[in-house]
Amino acid sequence: MSANTQAAPKQKRSFSVPHVLVLIIFLILVCCALTYILPAGLYEVDSATGYIVPNSYHNVARTPVSPWSALLEVTTGIASQGTIIALLLIMGGTISVIIESGAVGSVINYSVYKLQDKSIKVLVPAVVVLMSVIGGLAGQDSLVAFVAVGILLVKQLKLDRIAALSIFYLSYLTGQAAGPTIAIILMAQETAGLQPVSGLGARLVVWVTLTLTCVLYTTHYCLKISRDPSKSLFGSLEAPDESSSLEAPKLGFKEIATVSCMFVPFAVYAYGAATLGWGFSNLMAFALLAVLAVGLVNRINPSRLAAMFVGGASTMGGICLMIGFAKVIGTVLTDGNILHTIAYGAVNVIGQLGSAATAAGIFIFTTLFNLLIPSGPAKVPMLIPLFLPVADALGMSRQVLCLAFQLGDGLTNYITPVSSVLAAALAMSGVNYGKWLRYVLPYVCITFVISVAALTFLQSIGWS
Repeated sequence: MSANTQAAPKQKRSFSVPHVLVLIIFLILVCCALTYILPAGLYEVDSATGYIVPNSYHNVARTPVSPWSALLEVTTGIASQGTIIALLLIMGGTISVIIESGAVGSVINYSVYKLQDKSIKVLVPAVVVLMSVIGGLAGQDSLVAFVAVGILLVKQLKLDRIAALSIFYLSYLTGQAAGPTIAIILMAQETAGLQPVSGLGARLVVWVTLTLTCVLYTTHYCLKISRDPSKSLFGSLEAPDESSSLEAPKLGFKEIATVSCMFVPFAVYAYGAATLGWGFSNLMAFALLAVLAVGLVNRINPSRLAAMFVGGASTMGGICLMIGFAKVIGTVLTDGNILHTIAYGAVNVIGQLGSAATAAGIFIFTTLFNLLIPSGPAKVPMLIPLFLPVADALGMSRQVLCLAFQLGDGLTNYITPVSSVLAAALAMSGVNYGKWLRYVLPYVCITFVISVAALTFLQSIGWS
């Protein structure tokens, strides 16, 4: 038999994780099936507070939900999340305008230039804290673009590319994981019936703790490979370009005023929400004013400004669509009268360890779930309604619940393989996934211990 007639060897099919929307639709179908399998039941609800009455669970008639009925709820699910979707669109456009203006990059470059003659002990912590502040107050996926600045920085400091990822990528995600004003916590608090930006003091303590952890972890690695290049997990260190050097960037009123527009709306809104009862509409209005201010300060043509804003908002379209689909999961569980049944089962399992352990359980569950669906905004309408009956039945503070959800959602974003942001960061830096995991997994374990300890303590003192 000739070589041409021989059968070609079969190629092995590589497994690829489905798109997030596919996973959500799959979960909708699973939930529909569960309405036919699980017993239906309800807790009594206190009409005055809206909280469920502990130990009031009872069985009711089964009301299964068919896939067709769930499909009919998609439009309703999208419409019901109108306020949250509007917030995401406007904030996406606002942050995009500020970043595209170049001011944020100028501030980063200026900081790098001013500190370049200092030791790693000064420069690396300063940039990590700066990125954590930006991530904690206005964290967005577009911040991954700063990895390019990280490559420039590590060349000047003769570090490796994993250090670049840790300084500019791990830092902003760490800040975002406990950020007091990012969209994910505002959405969770809104869904849980809490005042947006409430509980700010305790959240800032958690954010500071995690930021200091990132500072110590990153700086320790940078110092270690600087002293002994063989310790580099990447395998080699970067060298400064002989033909180029860090030129002194300009930083004036325009750049400072533009970057301020990223934070001022949140600061004003936080005050108004705490003292005047402002809602999301006020935050969105201030964000729009910030866009106009950026346009005036940078003398951006109105048509160009509009295009920048719409472009940034459009990047949130997919997330908004998934939020609508994710809402259907909660609708199916509610209409099928099994949401409280699942909560009742969780109460029986987790409740044996006490309310403090419930916070850790919710954190761990969200962490595991985030490995498959990293989109925090898409998970809020899906998981918060599921957690609320558990928290209420065990006397767990809703503030602790929201923090447990936020930490569980945020502290695995730098390892989940389905994260498009992680894929972008790895591609920009040239670091493969295996080497990055070797570096970051110990950090994940450390932040997990800190998170569980913080949640247990806050629940034990009755933080609300």
